[in-house]
Amino acid sequence: MSTTRTKTQRNSKISQGVPADMAGTPVARHSRQDLLREGLALLAEGGIDGLTIDALCSRLKVTKGSFYHHFGGRQDFLRSLLEHWADQWTRARMVEADKGTTPRQRFENIMRESSALPSETETSIRAWAARDSMANAFQAQVDRQRIQYLESIFLDVTGDTARSRLLARIDYSLFVGARAIAPPFDNEERLAMFDMLSKELYRFPA
Repeated sequence: MSTTRTKTQRNSKISQGVPADMAGTPVARHSRQDLLREGLALLAEGGIDGLTIDALCSRLKVTKGSFYHHFGGRQDFLRSLLEHWADQWTRARMVEADKGTTPRQRFENIMRESSALPSETETSIRAWAARDSMANAFQAQVDRQRIQYLESIFLDVTGDTARSRLLARIDYSLFVGARAIAPPFDNEERLAMFDMLSKELYRFPA
């Protein structure tokens, strides 16, 4: 009796459009954004070679059909992943930073936003970019946007284009380097370094 009821309930869920595995067990639905976020997590853990469709579906307990509902294949997923990274980890952070009303506030905001980014993801993407032209193009674009954003802040402070250009490159080199060191500096250490530089080198008004 209970077995019949269980089967009926299971079949009811399937008939309502809930995806199920081969045994008829309902499988959780995940959005495109869920797959992209988890893709970045897998990339951080195992690098680009560990980021496979099988690994992603296993991690989220979804079928490959769910994956192909959102993406045309692995290459389409990887391009979408890089677009997601560029948008959420760079452009969205700049929007948040721009809520500051002074150059110093914008700088402190972008340092806080960027320092909170997981080091492993950033270093994994940079390693991927060293061997793949598509990833390299996205990495170059993101690096350029980040440096230009810093230049705009320093230009508001100094009014000197050449000095702003150099300060932006010094600051961004620290951002990249602090993550490349093994082990990477933690968030508190990175913020302390940026704070010292803002007082000793960048000369932000109090």
